[in-house]
Amino acid sequence: MAEVIAFVNHKGGVTKTTSVANLGPALVERQLRVLLVDADSQANLTECFGAEEGRGSRLEDALVAPARRRGEVARRGLAERAGAGVPGGVDILPCSEELADVVAELPRQAGYELALRDALAPLRELYDFILIDTPPGLGVMSGMALLAADSVVIPVRPADLDVGGAAKVYNLIEESVRGLNPGLDVLGVLVAQAQRRWVLRRDAHAAIEDQGMQALPVEVPFSVRVGAAPRFAAPTFVLEPDGRVAQAYRKLAEHLAASRAAVEVAA
Repeated sequence: MAEVIAFVNHKGGVTKTTSVANLGPALVERQLRVLLVDADSQANLTECFGAEEGRGSRLEDALVAPARRRGEVARRGLAERAGAGVPGGVDILPCSEELADVVAELPRQAGYELALRDALAPLRELYDFILIDTPPGLGVMSGMALLAADSVVIPVRPADLDVGGAAKVYNLIEESVRGLNPGLDVLGVLVAQAQRRWVLRRDAHAAIEDQGMQALPVEVPFSVRVGAAPRFAAPTFVLEPDGRVAQAYRKLAEHLAASRAAVEVAA
């Protein structure tokens, strides 16, 4: 049964998409089955894997379906795209800009908060990890992702605004989300795009601790090349498998896989 991890931050441009795109292939490299879900109507994750074209239903199609059919629509979309040769060996449930219109209308439906959870429910048995890329802010889509997830990673760059956005996510979970999803686990804050000698990096770690949060034991180093992924329709992990960024996401994959294994043993 898959562990569903939502990557969330109130702030935009904090490497949510980059982290999902690179962590996915790193987990696949460990012989794990991985589904990436693009829940941001900017569709950057979809573009990163060249999945904007082609057949198959998308996330927005599953969300607008009747509650009992959401999972069926999502599963059919994956089946229709089977064999498409997605870089890194992951599967992806893409979206388009139309997702924004769907999300704007969803609150008019009773029980809309669980729409994403409904869509992913039958897919959980097919994967070891499902990673959700969310939009900036703590609106409808991010809220649905937090209710659909088992755990959360909060990516930040070493900047005050990024850490402030992380704190807003953490506080929302503690004050509101746990009442609806009591088992939700905050895995930690992922510091990315950081130079080890930067004063800002040290300040960010101090701010994370001051806010009562915990940084993950893996940092992703600064690289200007991570922005080239859409141009080549493949993440940095695939383009530069021996690079420092790829090595960092390998370590993160190892950490998450080990944590999941420990939970399974304890259960």
